[in-house]
Amino acid sequence: MPKNKLKKYERVRNLPNVTFSTFGDSQPPRSYPWYTKPYEDMETVLELGCGKGEHTLAFAAENSRKLCVGVDCKSHRICVGAEKAINEGLGNVLFLHARIERLREFFTEHSINEIWMTFPDPYPKTQAVKFRLSAAPFLDAYAKLLVPGGHVHLKTDSDLFYNYTRESVELWGGRIVGASGSIHATGSGSPGVGDVVSAYEKAARARGKAIKYMAFKLN
Repeated sequence: MPKNKLKKYERVRNLPNVTFSTFGDSQPPRSYPWYTKPYEDMETVLELGCGKGEHTLAFAAENSRKLCVGVDCKSHRICVGAEKAINEGLGNVLFLHARIERLREFFTEHSINEIWMTFPDPYPKTQAVKFRLSAAPFLDAYAKLLVPGGHVHLKTDSDLFYNYTRESVELWGGRIVGASGSIHATGSGSPGVGDVVSAYEKAARARGKAIKYMAFKLN
C-alpha cells in the first residue's frame, strides 16, 4: 500500500464520523450512528460510491437539517471527506465504509429520503452487468430503503450507464421523473444538480464528456 494511503487508513480508523463494518457483522440497523438522537428528526441522504465525499459535503453544507451519509469501500478516499467535514464543522455528515451490496444491513426500511449515485463504475463488460448500481437487485434494495416518494439521482459521464439505467428502471417498474443528456448545456431540471462539481467531473468535462443526470422513483 502506498505510504500516503497507509497514513490515511491509519487516521480514518479513529475519525468519529466514520463507521467501519466488515462482512459478517450482525448488528441491527438501528444500532448505527445515523439512527441516534442527534439525527432522529433529519431527512437522510445517501451518496453511494462517494469517494472523497464532495457531493456529500456540499449537500450537508447547503441544508443543516439533512443528514448526509457517504458510502464507499475505499477508506483512504473517505478519510479526505471525513476530515474535511470535521474541519468545516459539518455535524450532519457521516461516512460508512462498506460495500454497497450490503446497504440494507445498515439502514431500516423506508428511512432514506434521497439516494445519489455519483459517477458510478459503468462496468462495461457484459459479465459484470450485475455490479452496476442500477441493476435490478440494487433497485430492489433502494425501493425498500426509500420513504414513499423518495428519489434516486444519477450523475454520470457514461452513455452506457445512463442508457442502461433508463432501461433498467423502466423494466423494474420505476418511473423516471427527470433526465438531461448534458446538465451544463441544457440544465438538469433539478435545482442544484450542476452546482456541485467533483474533481472527477472536472476531469471528465476537460476530456469533452457531457455530464448526464437522471432522477427516478421506485415506490
